[in-house]
Order: sequence, then structure tokens, then C-alpha cells
Amino acid sequence: MKIAVLLSSYNGEKYLGEQLDSLINQSLRPSQIIIRDDGSTDGTFAILDKYCQEYDFISYEKGENLRPARSFMELIRKAPDADYYALCDQDDVWFRDKLKRAVLMLQKEDENQALLYCGRFILTDEKLNPLESEVSSLYSYTDFAHSLLYTTAPGCTMVFNARARDYIIRYDMNKEYVIIHDSIIHKVVAMFGKVILDEEPMMYYRQHGSNEIGLDGNIIKANIKRISRFLGGKSRKIRSKTAQSLINVYGSDCPKDKLDLLECVAFYEIDSNYQRRLLKDKCFKVAGINYVLFKVLVLLRYI
Repeated sequence: MKIAVLLSSYNGEKYLGEQLDSLINQSLRPSQIIIRDDGSTDGTFAILDKYCQEYDFISYEKGENLRPARSFMELIRKAPDADYYALCDQDDVWFRDKLKRAVLMLQKEDENQALLYCGRFILTDEKLNPLESEVSSLYSYTDFAHSLLYTTAPGCTMVFNARARDYIIRYDMNKEYVIIHDSIIHKVVAMFGKVILDEEPMMYYRQHGSNEIGLDGNIIKANIKRISRFLGGKSRKIRSKTAQSLINVYGSDCPKDKLDLLECVAFYEIDSNYQRRLLKDKCFKVAGINYVLFKVLVLLRYI
């Protein structure tokens, strides 16, 4: 069994060694740790050279600065054949059994289909002191309908099988619309296979102020930031644009029931029937303020 851990580094000298140690010390050690550096200018390369010399299953290549989403998609696209692929951020710390637990849960499913494992995490400060936060509990949806509209799971928790990778690499981020890789991965696997959520935290998700992609531990602040992103900037209409791009790439192969949902999100602006369905269909419903926000954004045609 081959397990490839895919890590994108960028100016990671402060925390990278600690994360690599947690990968090396996994109870189920990865077959390969493949690192793509996204244009670091600090001491990251000295750390990578040290670990590559000491461990023959660690390798890295230098790349141009693509930012996290494209860097990770490049890693996935160029990765050698493996049974499982795990995405990894440079500044977190994995619990010893993270890979083992993920693989065991995936092996319980029919591996002829695309499979994706997503897990809970413990949000911490830069010194790995746990923060009081309910953010991890927000990542609760594994079905396709909810994946089209709501935040699903951070990429750093994801492990997927080879069949899932076959579908994922069909999505070319240089041609299609998307802001972040983990969003596309979750949607694609939910479209063609199965997403599995592990309720047991298996990693520390470090927040330190320099995260390329980070979280706010305060749910109220996080929701305020989410609203401001919707009302302007790159996040405006991100969901409908992403749905349109998924139709472009996978439409001819997409199961009919999933394609109906895609079209509903993609074309609600120009078809009032789709808009009404978004507002009323229970498959899109969630509890709490997020659902109220969602309805407002649909009426404003901002999703």
C-alpha cells in the first residue's frame, strides 16, 4: 500500500520542521512525502535539504509562486501513483494516528468509487495552545447539495483514494474558475463518490497570523468576514461561478441528480424556478444564521 503526503511550502522555516517530524512519526508512515515549494525566500530550503538527506522518502521541488490552491493542484496532478493521497499544510501538527485512522476508514468503503476522508481538528495559537472555538464543528456536510453552497472541510484534513484523484486532476484551475483547491476536491468527490467525516480530531490546526489560508476562532467574527467577502471581491457569486465551471468539466459524466443540483446553483440568476428551489428545497437547508444569510444572498443574486 502506497500513501503519498503532498505538502506545499512557502516561507515555512518557523514551523515546517515540527510538521515534518509529525509526518515521519506517523504510526502508519507515508510511503512518500512530496513537497512543492511555492517560491520561498527564507530558510525553508535549508530545512528541506536536511530532511531529504536524512529520509529517502522525502523529496521536494522548487516552483514559481502559484499561491496555495494552484500549488496543491499542481502537486496532485504531478504526484506518482499511490493508493492514497493526503494533503498537508506546512505549519500544522498531525496526531500520530492521523494517517492510519484515515486509511482504515476509507478501506471500509467500496474503493472502486471516489472516496474522500475529512476530519475534525483542534484550532490552536502559534504555540499549539488550543483555542476555545466551535469552528471545527461547522464542517459537517458530506453530501453534494451542501458542498455547493457551504464551507465543507479544510484541505489539510483531507485524504483521498486513487479513484478520487483521477476525477480531481481533470479540473484545470488555469482554465476554470475556483478560489481554493479543497472546495473543488470536496465537490468533485461528492459528485462521483463518497465523502466521509471523522468526528475525532486528528491534528492541530495552527493559527499564527501569517497563514496563507487561516480561520477565525470566533464564529461571529468569521461570519462577519464571510458576509463582507460575499458583498464584494473575489467571493461574490463564487458558488454559481464554481457550479458553472463544474458543468464545463464534468457535465457529460455527472450523474443526472447531481447535474440538476449543479444547474440549480449555476443558473438561478437567469431562471426563477431555480431560484425558488434554492430558497425552498430542504436539501440545501442548514440550521442557524448561515441559512438566513444564504436566503438573503440568493434573493440578492450574490451566491
